[in-house]
Amino acid sequence: MFESGPGHHFLEVGKKNKMQQVSIEARIKKPSDEQIAALQRSLSMPADIEITGYLGTGARAHVFKANMERNSVIVKVYREEAVQKYRHKYRVDIAEFEYQRNQSLFSLKPIKKYIAQPFRVYAASSEYTHCMIQEYVSGPTLKDLIIKLGHLPREVLDAGYHVVRKAEANGVHDLDISSKNVMIVEQGSELIPKLYDFNLMPQCQHAPNPFLWLAIKLGLRARSYRDYRNLKKWEKRGQDAR
Repeated sequence: MFESGPGHHFLEVGKKNKMQQVSIEARIKKPSDEQIAALQRSLSMPADIEITGYLGTGARAHVFKANMERNSVIVKVYREEAVQKYRHKYRVDIAEFEYQRNQSLFSLKPIKKYIAQPFRVYAASSEYTHCMIQEYVSGPTLKDLIIKLGHLPREVLDAGYHVVRKAEANGVHDLDISSKNVMIVEQGSELIPKLYDFNLMPQCQHAPNPFLWLAIKLGLRARSYRDYRNLKKWEKRGQDAR
């Protein structure tokens, strides 16, 4: 879209930001068993939530599996560095921010089945551990599914476009739908892409540089540009797997 002028400079800045993000993720190592045990002991949960295991860690949160009444859920416990970044840079509580985005999508009936159900949120000011409680989703990632099948099922791609278009129409952008960040759930003979990560800050709310801010403001870059770009990456990954 941008071939010259400020837009071209933005693309170069965007590539640099992507490289920085990759390097940050590369530095994140899985905690040792001792660290996981200590982290689990430090959790303060309501009586109806029973932690049953540790699922993994990401750039912004540690994730535990738990039982809540009759539901299998995950507990996203936010990393302190992510908490501070969102508080000082974006002026939001990261747990409340993710919960609200999750809830806004889950409340859209046409795409509800593609969205992990949000249950509760405990803000930093809560008496409990700073976290969000969400439906436990089990299945391969979209990336792993493509590798296993050797192609991208058309029904999955169509569902991805359906979700992005409905979200866009309702003012929700930057869904963070890379192929490694979408789970695939089988319901009968249907393969359903399931979104579960909603803490990415949309660039239309906080652009990383003034060139991008101007491009979005002038309508030169769509607010859901990154979502459609990810869908194109889904397609390419499926083609490359053949």
